[in-house]
Amino acid sequence: MKKLFTLFAVLFLAQAGMSQSSLPNGNFESWTLSPYGPWYEPGGGFFSTLNILDTIATPPGVTAYASDTAHGGNKSARLVTREIAVMFIKIPGVIGTLEINWNTFNATLGTPFTWSTKPERFQGYYMSFPLNGDSTGAIILLSKWNTTTMRRDTIAHTRLAFHGTVNAWTEFNAPIEYWDNTTMPDSITLLLLSCAGYNAVNMMGSVGQVGSQAFFDDVTLTNIAGIDMLLMPDVDVVFAPNPASEKMTITLSEQIKNGILEVYNTQGKKITQFNLNGLSETINVSSLKSGMYYYRVTDGSKSLNTGSFIITK
Repeated sequence: MKKLFTLFAVLFLAQAGMSQSSLPNGNFESWTLSPYGPWYEPGGGFFSTLNILDTIATPPGVTAYASDTAHGGNKSARLVTREIAVMFIKIPGVIGTLEINWNTFNATLGTPFTWSTKPERFQGYYMSFPLNGDSTGAIILLSKWNTTTMRRDTIAHTRLAFHGTVNAWTEFNAPIEYWDNTTMPDSITLLLLSCAGYNAVNMMGSVGQVGSQAFFDDVTLTNIAGIDMLLMPDVDVVFAPNPASEKMTITLSEQIKNGILEVYNTQGKKITQFNLNGLSETINVSSLKSGMYYYRVTDGSKSLNTGSFIITK
């Protein structure tokens, strides 16, 4: 799975009743057929799997599937722990920010952290079917490359383990535990696992029970102001000038019908909105006080882009 060097960093302001995940395809509705074999990979560019292991000579290596059993929408992620018997290797069912390193036979973890605020909570829904005392789990880790020590420093880390059978959709909602609350991370690792004993440094060292299963759906990150973060806009939006004091021109990459620009303060409260017509619209922002504001562009029913702008007086 390609890494996300081309994604836009934007913010999505949550409103009551909205079920959209803050992570690309965090609701696992989108799956695409892999070019390497007869299995499906999650769409959206953020989540990946270890299903590529099915291409080695001793399958089965498919451990992540699209499931019709969903908490919301039509699909969820189903993860199954398997074993390549000839090599005595446990293959955990895992979906997350990882890819196989064939030289060392381990998984390279993490993808660039492109948000402009730090997440505060790790949330989602799961069902768990561990076998023989096994456990399933979920992990999030934020880190920052240290140019002095030439190593990666952990900024925050939360590890969740789910024990026993949970056969109905159950929410997990945990605070992200920051070890360093003053530094912005530059990398995020997020893993959803059918085997909490997953060893990313040495996949041959993973432990767990073959056949343990976990289901995940509607996985999201939120910050303390209730602002969800979204990476992939449907329409590009450019504000000029930014910062502005009196007027701003909004330019869209494509024309939308019934376009609306909603403006929110940093507490997530909607304070005004403007109609958007055509590919460009100039708005009067003279009534806004100095500071940062968040915006959401919609077509009246669907969010198309989110982000922020600055007003200076």
